[in-house]
Amino acid sequence: MSEKLSRAETADARRKHIVETAAICFVEQGFHQTGIRDIAKRAGVSLGNIYNHFGGKTELIAEIATLEAEELAELQEGLTTNTDPLAALETFVERYLKLCSQPENAALTIEILAEAMRNPVIVEGFLTNRDSLLLALEDQIAAIRKLSGGNPDIPDRDCAKFTLDLIEGLSMRIAFSERKPSKRELNSLKRAVKRLV
Repeated sequence: MSEKLSRAETADARRKHIVETAAICFVEQGFHQTGIRDIAKRAGVSLGNIYNHFGGKTELIAEIATLEAEELAELQEGLTTNTDPLAALETFVERYLKLCSQPENAALTIEILAEAMRNPVIVEGFLTNRDSLLLALEDQIAAIRKLSGGNPDIPDRDCAKFTLDLIEGLSMRIAFSERKPSKRELNSLKRAVKRLV
């Protein structure tokens, strides 16, 4: 039994390594310029090993959505475990901006969005991730409004969407400038989100 678990753990580790390597290749070369051979070479595995785990690049992107879900789960947990809803929202804004503005994340997001326009199958996992994040954020906004009597003119769901749009838009601009968010930008973003709420 322990040998089987060990084999399963080894297979999971190899699968994760292949996905992480594919993401690096997609960032560096672009989705269409990256072949399965490129990924295999960079990962140090055979082509057959990749095809044992994945049917092709589309399945690799779908698995990247699974890894993204794990990252976003930590952000969502931060929203729900803090007893001060406004402090939790501010922490979320800061952490999500930091995550999205990392150059490799911004580049991968652009590659995936471009491919999703041509191949709607790959977008499903990412939409599920976004919906889950939106729901957690919407719940937090509702909790803040319940305590403070916030802005009733904008529905909670729309407020959550606009909050993500603000964070993601600023993060792209920062990533393309190849820098970190400034303190002024972060504070302005937090004030803008507070006004929405």
